Amino acid sequence: VTRIAQGDKRAFEALFNAYGERVFRYAQRLISDVSKAEEVTNDVMIEVWKTAGRFEGRSKVSTWILGITRHLALNSVRRKQLDTVDVDDAPPLIDDDPGQNSGGLQRDRATLKDGLRRVLGQLSPEHRDVIELTFFHGCSYSEIAAIVDCPENTVKTRMFHAKKQLRRMLESQGLDPSNVEMAS
Repeated sequence: VTRIAQGDKRAFEALFNAYGERVFRYAQRLISDVSKAEEVTNDVMIEVWKTAGRFEGRSKVSTWILGITRHLALNSVRRKQLDTVDVDDAPPLIDDDPGQNSGGLQRDRATLKDGLRRVLGQLSPEHRDVIELTFFHGCSYSEIAAIVDCPENTVKTRMFHAKKQLRRMLESQGLDPSNVEMAS
């Protein structure tokens, strides 16, 4: 980031290669329009280029970039009156190693993932954010607090209530919520 602040285009290209896809996936999950998610991704990278000199290093680079992504994606939704993502329409989650699973387990995981996607769409945006950033982006509570601009204890409270709601909703669909961590 320091090199980007000094105008180093190669450093910017390396950062874009490292974070561009992640930014796009997060933006796409926040908004339902793929072309708008691409615009948001470009806007995020332009913002990173322009504001790299103001990055103070108090958080990880990924936290800073995902915070910019969230801010610009939500502004895009407000400005353009886009719909937020309907989780049923979100792109499917892809297993890192699908060969690891066999028939029945793979079907159980697929069923759980489908159920999880359905119920995530029923959560409030605040609860969906903490679940999304934790399980799909691997952020810590302190990183999430920085991204969503709230105290870490608020993130913990939101996570507690989100998990409680998820458990109740999954159980109502006849799914075993104890396997949620495995399916995410």
